[in-house]
Amino acid sequence: MLAGLTFAGCSTMSDSRADRGTGVAASYAAPFEEVWAALPGLLKELGIRVTGQNANEGYMLVEGGGTMGDSATIYVERIGTKGNSRVEVALKGTLGINLSLGDMPKDVHNRLAMRFKRF
Repeated sequence: MLAGLTFAGCSTMSDSRADRGTGVAASYAAPFEEVWAALPGLLKELGIRVTGQNANEGYMLVEGGGTMGDSATIYVERIGTKGNSRVEVALKGTLGINLSLGDMPKDVHNRLAMRFKRF
């Protein structure tokens, strides 16, 4: 289903799958749909833009405002049966470092924790 799939930039679907498990993760007492819906506005507040997303597979590709080509993948997944979610923020720099998004995992999780209870 292509309706939920949009891409731009240099990151690809296979790149995003390869990054899973390499980021900073936290769990929230909120359903997937609420967390997913909150992310675009939260990222915009942080100066991060969404360049692609796939709700069916639970990831968003994002880029910082800098010119270094820094990117990240944000994974959102359902956990358990009580409507909880896990969010992982995996950074990916073009030179093996990530200059413009270095604080992004902490910033994203802090913003999410202001809306949803962490556990």
